[in-house]
Amino acid sequence: MDAPEPDDTGIPRTDDESATAPRIVRSVARAAALLKAMAARGRPMGLSDLARAIEISKPATFHLLRTLELEGFVVKGADATYQLDWGLYELGSAVIRSVDLTRVTRIHLDRLAEETGEAVLLSILDGESVLYLDRGQSSESFTMVANVGRRSPLHTNASGKVLLAHQDQKFIATVLGKPLEANTPATVCNPRELEVQLLDVHRDGYATCWQEQELGLCSIAVPIFDYTGRACAAMAIAGPAERVTRLSVPGFVQRLQDEAHQISAKLGALEPDLNSRSAS
Repeated sequence: MDAPEPDDTGIPRTDDESATAPRIVRSVARAAALLKAMAARGRPMGLSDLARAIEISKPATFHLLRTLELEGFVVKGADATYQLDWGLYELGSAVIRSVDLTRVTRIHLDRLAEETGEAVLLSILDGESVLYLDRGQSSESFTMVANVGRRSPLHTNASGKVLLAHQDQKFIATVLGKPLEANTPATVCNPRELEVQLLDVHRDGYATCWQEQELGLCSIAVPIFDYTGRACAAMAIAGPAERVTRLSVPGFVQRLQDEAHQISAKLGALEPDLNSRSAS
């Protein structure tokens, strides 16, 4: 019986592989497994432990480590243990720099808008204001909802509150220490009352707005986290007061958090702090 024909990597194809099937370069796969094992452990590891972790021989593991060390991805300590090096951080940073927030969120905004029938807003903190970057909408979306490029005060809407709730105390004190204008009779302008609201928002993982920015308009928002764990954006469902009600909060919050969790993962957040508490 003839031996399997090798491909252009020098690794023979197995019987169930075709010429068009994806080709796995074994040494690259092993190097990736090694890096993942080190990342999962989170502390320096010895040669024997690493070999066991990826289930290959110590000599093969040593050669992989030596190559990764020369490339700046692994560093060997004085105690002969190995840990990840800054070369990986540089690669990861390049990925983060290439991520376009609106591109990443586009599919999620549209999907949520289609499912709920309401406008879905993406916003960021810009100075001491909310800046709306993008929106998903359906045929039933409310026309009064904020347009892309619009700015709003942080205290008058759900997106602003959820972003403000995840800032440091100094920033919160600065915002609440300034005169807070009322957009509608429902706008909360009392700093102490807002401070209590922000604590609740941070605890519960979502914020609400009941006609505080515009009469007839209500919204519910959750945070989106990036690779640093920072709340880098907010996603909100907004619609008419007769459709976005307190009774609708649990369902809307769950869907918002589901989508926000996926977006956060795409932005590199290892464990997005979306708070899984139910909105009861």
